[in-house]
Amino acid sequence: MSKSVDYQGAWQLMMNAGTLALVSHLGPDGDTLGSTLALGEALKRAGKKVILFVDDDIPHTFRFMPGVETYQLPKADVPVPCDLTVVVDASSKDRMGAAEDCLSAPILNIDHHISNTHYADWLLLDPKAAATGEIMYLMFQANGVELTETMALNLYTAIVTDCGFFKYANTTSRCMMAAADLLQYSIQPNEISDLLEMKSRDTIELLAKVLPSMTFYADGRISTMEIPYELYNKEISTDSFIYYPRYIDGVEAAVMFKQVEPNQTRVSMRSRNVDVSAVALSFGGGGHVRAAGCTIGAPLPEAKKRLLEVLIKAVEEA
Repeated sequence: MSKSVDYQGAWQLMMNAGTLALVSHLGPDGDTLGSTLALGEALKRAGKKVILFVDDDIPHTFRFMPGVETYQLPKADVPVPCDLTVVVDASSKDRMGAAEDCLSAPILNIDHHISNTHYADWLLLDPKAAATGEIMYLMFQANGVELTETMALNLYTAIVTDCGFFKYANTTSRCMMAAADLLQYSIQPNEISDLLEMKSRDTIELLAKVLPSMTFYADGRISTMEIPYELYNKEISTDSFIYYPRYIDGVEAAVMFKQVEPNQTRVSMRSRNVDVSAVALSFGGGGHVRAAGCTIGAPLPEAKKRLLEVLIKAVEEA
């Protein structure tokens, strides 16, 4: 069980370390990247040696973020000595990927997922935060850390991607006030929005192939889409695909199945009223009540069958 720390306690832990490894989670999104990049810059400015890890490809959508090129790919068989490992925006230890094997230092976890499994030695957790980027902003404020334009841009990106540009249910006045404060650092919201919404031609062509897989269950209350292994391409961003079944009238839960290995299927879920974080947690995943995901060690057809059994029950009970 983790020891809970507050903003000052988390910052002091990092100030007591000379070398820190910062880890973003598998399937990196704007929140884990923006939060980690901003924290990394703050620590470097404080005189710390910082190494950034992510055991996955970074989607082209986020390549505009300052410092993203400094990420390294962890290797399970190559130990990395450091004083403290900081895992950012990851609710369970397996989300570290190979970084879990190459890093042996004590772990500080900074997160906002209600499904957090308390795997770290220390935990700064705020489930009411719309994004981990919001927690980072508040931690910097609480410890008098001066922001730079690049830190502000990364934090703003972290916040808006995780609250859907303030349209998701996790949007609060606090996250909007944080974002508003960050705008004073020469940030252009329209430019960031355009960069994040931009789709490659490959993405649209894959979407055209995937849309026909849309299927409905539980009297139309569940809608699914599938990316089979033969169509999977790690270079193509598919994060936005789930919004097509999500915004169909009558659909209460939308699911995207993506087979990334012969025996590994990634699952993303979005819902209106169903607690999909509980469904994800039953498969070793996690997330938020309305947005969650997991990875199932099985081919897509089997993974789909197993997950739907649990999800259909959850929808009927809801």
